[in-house]
Amino acid sequence: MKKIIFCFGILLFAVSCSNSQATSDEASKMKNFEILYQSEYGGIGVEKTEIYTEAETFAKMWNETINVYSESAEIPTVDFDKKMVIAKHFQSQNSGGTEYEIQSVNQTGNKTEVLYKATPPDGMATMAITNPLIILVVNKVQSPMVEFKAQK
Repeated sequence: MKKIIFCFGILLFAVSCSNSQATSDEASKMKNFEILYQSEYGGIGVEKTEIYTEAETFAKMWNETINVYSESAEIPTVDFDKKMVIAKHFQSQNSGGTEYEIQSVNQTGNKTEVLYKATPPDGMATMAITNPLIILVVNKVQSPMVEFKAQK
């Protein structure tokens, strides 16, 4: 009986540690952006924004970043004639459970402003250092300048 409980506990722990998710739902396709990938893991641990305007550099980043955590994650198809990809690395967190939600994307000229909300965990959270990452697709602009702004 103790072995069964122990095995169940190990299984429960393993399942709770997998917070990665590739997202592409109908609601995000109706907006002027689409989230390709969002995870507590995969970022570099410091605030950084990367912009990809061509398939080759995007594919390289995807294989070096996303496929480290999810070997079967196919490279999403992006029409780089009309769209560009933004990868946002957030500061490392001391625990899991912080939820990052893109509120809106506003584009004026070559400036892209991404408004997001970060919600800390309510109650217990995974005790692990996390490196959050969000990868999204937006309309392509010439000489892009991207700014992320936290909303309260």
